[in-house]
Amino acid sequence: VIRLGQRLRVMTISRSYQSIVLLFVSRLSAAALFTPSLALSTSVTHHCNSIRSSSQLRLFGSSRFRKKDKQLDHQMESAADADAATQKMAQLDLSLIKKFAHKNGDALFGYIEECQVDDPNNKGSFGRFLDAGTGSHSLRWMASILHREHLLTNTSNGALSSPNISMDSFTAITADENMRRRVFNEAKELGIADKGDVIIGNWKEGVGKDGTVEFGASDTSDGSKLLLEGQQFDTILADYLVGAIDGFSPYFQDLIFNRLVPHLAPGGRLYVIGLQPIPDSVNSPANIMCKIRRVRDACILLANHRCYREYPLDWIERHLRKSGLNVVQSRTYPIRYDHATMVRQINVGRSKLKLFPTKGMAAEMGKVLDDLEKESLEVTRKQADGRITLGYDYVVVAERPVDSD
Repeated sequence: VIRLGQRLRVMTISRSYQSIVLLFVSRLSAAALFTPSLALSTSVTHHCNSIRSSSQLRLFGSSRFRKKDKQLDHQMESAADADAATQKMAQLDLSLIKKFAHKNGDALFGYIEECQVDDPNNKGSFGRFLDAGTGSHSLRWMASILHREHLLTNTSNGALSSPNISMDSFTAITADENMRRRVFNEAKELGIADKGDVIIGNWKEGVGKDGTVEFGASDTSDGSKLLLEGQQFDTILADYLVGAIDGFSPYFQDLIFNRLVPHLAPGGRLYVIGLQPIPDSVNSPANIMCKIRRVRDACILLANHRCYREYPLDWIERHLRKSGLNVVQSRTYPIRYDHATMVRQINVGRSKLKLFPTKGMAAEMGKVLDDLEKESLEVTRKQADGRITLGYDYVVVAERPVDSD
């Protein structure tokens, strides 16, 4: 009987058939006391093989057993898939996206989630999602959406938990090959590479001089379709995209929304995140940040690179309306700069020194950057919380009319 039990654990027969065999064994166990062990083993093996193959199983209602077996097999497969998914999640390092499971983890993306939950057209789902200018930060946020249920289950934020919002799939666009590789590798590390695509492309392609999008008349040398031609999405994110355009497609900013609108499904939403331009100067301690911005941009230009060019909130709203979208709402978030934040901007300038026309010019500019770092430390030390306030980030919520073509 023990030997038979061991065999049952490895035999490829269904649970229903196993139960029959076990019933047979229980009836046989009494006779085991009077049967030589070798004969018993041979007898049991013979009857097991008979039960596995005999057509006489119809006497026991085998069609009913087969139906039950299929149900059990389906349940086992589902359980196996769930176990595999659990094991896969356990192997992922989600420490970089845990903050998004907290309402205060990221103010701007938190506001976008809040708006999406409140939108009656989408009912808390981003659906098919397009990140029109991707980067590590927006990708991590998307990963937090795709893993939201797991994050909420494994965190204890209580009433401060982010909403259990969802996303069907994502497409992420960048014009920089290095960024594409970095984002794709991070997507694999975060376990979402199978949920979407990371594509290199330039939104300027296919836009005529009059601003019309020339689908079906590509001017590319190989005659291929334009970027995402024929595809639409339920939600589009433009995360600091307008400000970055000048670095890749100068003078195209006024047409970017015209280019994106055909890819937004009627009733879908476009979320625009941007930075109010830093002024040339202000009459307050925050003027140190104005000085840093001017010197940083000078370093970028002297390295023969292009600066990002931010656009104000009212400019964004005007051009969204011109593109045929309705501006639903917007919100601003004052920016608080500490010393570390300012040093990061100073270091952008330092990274360009090696590309200056002469070593002498680079050396002198290096001294200017060092002085700015010292001054920024002195200014922040005088503030009660070690920070200055200057300008703001903004989020604009725009929607394509349901009845639009």
